[in-house]
Amino acid sequence: MIAEQRLNEILQILAEQEFVEVADLSLRLRVSTMTIRRDLQKLSGMGLIQRRYGGATLVAHIGAEDDYSYKKTQHQASKQQLAQIALNQIRDNDILFLDAGTTTYELAVLLHQRQNLTVITNDIAISTELSKNDIHVILLGGIVQKTTLSTLGPAAIDALNRFQVTSAFLGATAISASFNVYTPTMDRAYFKRAAMQIAQKSYVMADSSKFNSYALNLFASLSDFAGVITDRTFSPDEQHRLDTRFINILQ
Repeated sequence: MIAEQRLNEILQILAEQEFVEVADLSLRLRVSTMTIRRDLQKLSGMGLIQRRYGGATLVAHIGAEDDYSYKKTQHQASKQQLAQIALNQIRDNDILFLDAGTTTYELAVLLHQRQNLTVITNDIAISTELSKNDIHVILLGGIVQKTTLSTLGPAAIDALNRFQVTSAFLGATAISASFNVYTPTMDRAYFKRAAMQIAQKSYVMADSSKFNSYALNLFASLSDFAGVITDRTFSPDEQHRLDTRFINILQ
C-alpha cells in the first residue's frame, strides 16, 4: 500500500470511529507503528486529524462542506479566471453539466456569451443565474443540501443518468500530491463520478489553493479529465509527472 492510499485508509477508519490507536492502525494496515506515527503527523499538519495520547481523532469539520456564503468569498478572482478558461472550451449548441459550487457558478455567469446552450445542474444558485438568460436549464431534483444550495442523493443521480452531455465541469475540494481528487462527503463523490460518466468530456476546475491538500473521499484522478483548469504554477518535478501521465493543464 502506497503512502497516499494509507493516509486515505486512516481517514476512512477515523470517519467510522471516534478514536483509533496507533497499534490498531499498525495491525490493520500492516505497517510499523513508526510509519503510522509519521502518517498521523502528516495528517495532523494538514489539519485533518487531532493527535491524542496513543492515537488520533478526526477533525470534526473534515466530513462536512463549508457554508456556501463563506466559500463564495474565497479566492473569487482566481475562480473568475478559471471560469474564463472554461468558457473557451464551450461552443454554441453544447449540452453541459455544471457541478454545484462557487467556481462553477462563476462559469455560469459567463455562459450568456454562447448561443443555444442546454445546462444541467444540481446547484440551485447556478440554475437561478442561468435562468436570467436565454439558456435551457435543467435543475436536478433530490435531497437539498442547505449549506451548499445543491441537490444530492439517489434521486439526483437517477435523474442525472437519464442525460448525456457534451462537457461536464466539476469542482474539487482537494487535490493530493499524487494528483488524486477529493471531496468531503461520500454522496458528493458518487454524484461527481456519475456526472463524469454521462459526459463526452469532463473538466475539473481547481484554483491553486486546492493542491497538495486532502479531503475524505476520493472520486477521480486528474488523468481522468480531458482538462484540468487551474491557476496553479507547477514545479518542474510536478510538471514532469503531469506530462508522464498525459494530464492536460489548461491555463
